[in-house]
Amino acid sequence: MNTLKYKGYIGSVAYSEPDKVFFGKIEGIEGLVNYEGESVQELTAAFHEAVDDYLIFCEEHDWKPQKSYTGAFNVRIAPDTHRDIANLAAEAGISINAFVKRALAEAVKHPWVEPGSLVTGYSAEQAEPTMLMEPEGPHYGTRDTFQLTLPQKDVAFAKDLAKRMGWELHK
Repeated sequence: MNTLKYKGYIGSVAYSEPDKVFFGKIEGIEGLVNYEGESVQELTAAFHEAVDDYLIFCEEHDWKPQKSYTGAFNVRIAPDTHRDIANLAAEAGISINAFVKRALAEAVKHPWVEPGSLVTGYSAEQAEPTMLMEPEGPHYGTRDTFQLTLPQKDVAFAKDLAKRMGWELHK
């Protein structure tokens, strides 16, 4: 989804073919504030003006500008994914809730990877990080083993990564 950002607010962007106009609304607020423009520049200016006007209105009426959230929401996932999460949480010695909270906190700290990119923070134009480059020497592609010690909080992630990479794990 295309969005605009200004003063910590996000605005949606859509286009109406019959009206030949871009339009959107400020997301994450109590109430509804719309804006529109015939060009991207007009839409951006209208969004900025809408945010500024909304903040003034909130101040004048002693309203909290941000929408309040309870901290609880339901997520529907595939049963297999639910099972995998339960297993990973059990292996990490934490509840499913704690596992999901940790995963979501990580996702917020590291926004979604762009399609086609393998590692957050690296683009196709940049060199791959050392950990993804082929190791030098005669051992690449062999079945050599190594021991890795991880903090308990990272064990579930490492197991999931190993599973996805097709690596064998031994205790």
